[in-house]
Amino acid sequence: MYSISQDSDNSDISDGRTNIPDSHQTALKRPSRAGKTSSKSSGACVHCKSLKVRCEFSPNETVCQRCQAGNYECKARSRKKRKPAPTHEDLQEKAHDQDRQIEILLAQFDQMRNKCKIQALMDDADYHRPRNPDFGRSVNASPEMTVVSYFSRGQYLGQMSVPSIVHGCSLYPAEIMNLFAIFFERINPFFSILDPDLHRNPANVIWASPFLFTVICATASRLYTLRPKLYPMAHAFARDAAGVALTDGSMGVDICQAYLILAVYPVPKKKFVDDRSWLFMGIAIRMAIELGLNQPPPPLCDERESLNRTRTWLNCYCVDASHAIQFGKMPMLGLDDYVARSSQDWYKSSKLNGPFDVHLCAYVNIILLMAEWRRTAEKGKKKLDIIASAVQTQNKLSLELTHWVLRFEQELTIHPLPICTYRGNTTRMITAYLRLVILADGFQHSVKKGLSRGSDILRLSIDAARTVIQIALEKLYPTGNLRFAMDANFLYVSFAAAFLVNLLRPRFLPLVTEAVQRDIVRLVSRLVNILGSDSVALDGRHTPALYSRFLSSLLAKYNVFPVRDDSPPTDDVKFYPQFASSSDRTTTPPHVYSWPDVVAPHGDISPLPSEGSDDFMIYERSGDPDIDLSLSHFIRTVGEQSSGNDYEQRIPGWDPVWNMNGRGYA
Repeated sequence: MYSISQDSDNSDISDGRTNIPDSHQTALKRPSRAGKTSSKSSGACVHCKSLKVRCEFSPNETVCQRCQAGNYECKARSRKKRKPAPTHEDLQEKAHDQDRQIEILLAQFDQMRNKCKIQALMDDADYHRPRNPDFGRSVNASPEMTVVSYFSRGQYLGQMSVPSIVHGCSLYPAEIMNLFAIFFERINPFFSILDPDLHRNPANVIWASPFLFTVICATASRLYTLRPKLYPMAHAFARDAAGVALTDGSMGVDICQAYLILAVYPVPKKKFVDDRSWLFMGIAIRMAIELGLNQPPPPLCDERESLNRTRTWLNCYCVDASHAIQFGKMPMLGLDDYVARSSQDWYKSSKLNGPFDVHLCAYVNIILLMAEWRRTAEKGKKKLDIIASAVQTQNKLSLELTHWVLRFEQELTIHPLPICTYRGNTTRMITAYLRLVILADGFQHSVKKGLSRGSDILRLSIDAARTVIQIALEKLYPTGNLRFAMDANFLYVSFAAAFLVNLLRPRFLPLVTEAVQRDIVRLVSRLVNILGSDSVALDGRHTPALYSRFLSSLLAKYNVFPVRDDSPPTDDVKFYPQFASSSDRTTTPPHVYSWPDVVAPHGDISPLPSEGSDDFMIYERSGDPDIDLSLSHFIRTVGEQSSGNDYEQRIPGWDPVWNMNGRGYA
């Protein structure tokens, strides 16, 4: 065995290269793959490394042979310096840069998608581009150039751009003027949120509020008969403008008004998840609160602008309450709202008040009574006598309406407009509808305790439902304005009609006389025909047409078919309940209306009382089906029927629409 002395110099093992640089000595000491010390250098200088060869040294030389031959500096390679690890701040900044790049790419993608969608709508649209020489435009002038030259009127517009709807829908000044005229003649009188003196002139709106300008044009296009395909395209631009205003964080009374109009006049959708009216309503209310519209106007605010702020807030309050009533929920805005509670005389607070402000104030105060009843009912569900409370509240509503009817008559002497008379009748109809909503709740509780033919809750419920329908048919329809009414108005009359038809069920049939039964069929049949007529329904997708089909199918479900010529049923019609599951079912006699959807327990039913008898009682028995007569259940039922009705699917060109409940009021 050989051994090496521990005090021997390490240079003796370097193959005689005592003067080799440290880097090369390190390479010599590097273990080979076999685990032994290499006798040759495994490294290379900078020059040799570039040639991908090893260094070769002459004895007693510190410069390799290739560097000597080429007169290069034989410089040992140094270890590559590693980059320092990024700090937390560096990583955050990099992440933010990536987020910004993603946002830019998504915005570009949205722009491309919108352009494709707009182009598809434009290709499908039936364009009518009138060349009206009165507006001084040339044949080749684009809509943007024409609009700028016409509505700017020599004013410097700076960086203001024309709203996208002008180019996308090819709107020239003549059509814009027509759309604004339609809005303020056929829409604003029914939902009086805009002041004509501030907003009727497109030149005052197009540059100050492009979003509101877009919404006005889009909403009015529903009634613009010269271009029937304009409405879906224009409303697409309105929805896009709503999204842009939301992401930009824009705020203003005009933007709040635009969102509220979109909430009240939505495009009907097949599914509730596609409906965005509740979202627009929430944005409008939230923005109104941030703008301080729920407080008295600032002292330095212009008088007309002060009225504009208060009017907008009162409309927010009414839309919120109407939405809550329809869906059986508590409203977002409470009873302690100062502006709403102090609005009783607001309609005559200034000479600049509009002719429809009195009807707005009336509805606010009627809604306050309704909200108070709902809050009381929610707090005392177990202890409250629902029946007595319902009768008492509907009496308060009737007295409140009497008070406002006198005010309507006084205002008519100041503003003797036919549309004001129409609005007054609409308020009467809405009050009767709210009475019915309350009484229907009391009616349902009465059935559980026992309900007689002579009970007040039954008599008042029938009277309220009849009043709703009669006002619509006898007061509103003859004016020709019913087709321009808000969708909510058609919900009111349809709910009243459905309530009356439910009284013809076998369970409730003993409660109504044969004369009342015939009157119900006659009244509802007439309503079905009018709602589906060309004088009310704009097309097959218009809300009155949808409700007409629903009520018609509801009558047909009970073997009642409305006569198209409005002729009433014969006086000898008898009503016999039938049962679809009865084993001993008899054949339906001719000229007999039957309702085969309710099965009596144990196959029996109480006998019909004699005419004029008021002491007959019905009770909820074990096994009786639970019939929900509430408004929210009616809306859900209508939605299910409209989205899956085979009859509607067979109508050529019919597109079932889920959302038929209006988000508004008078």
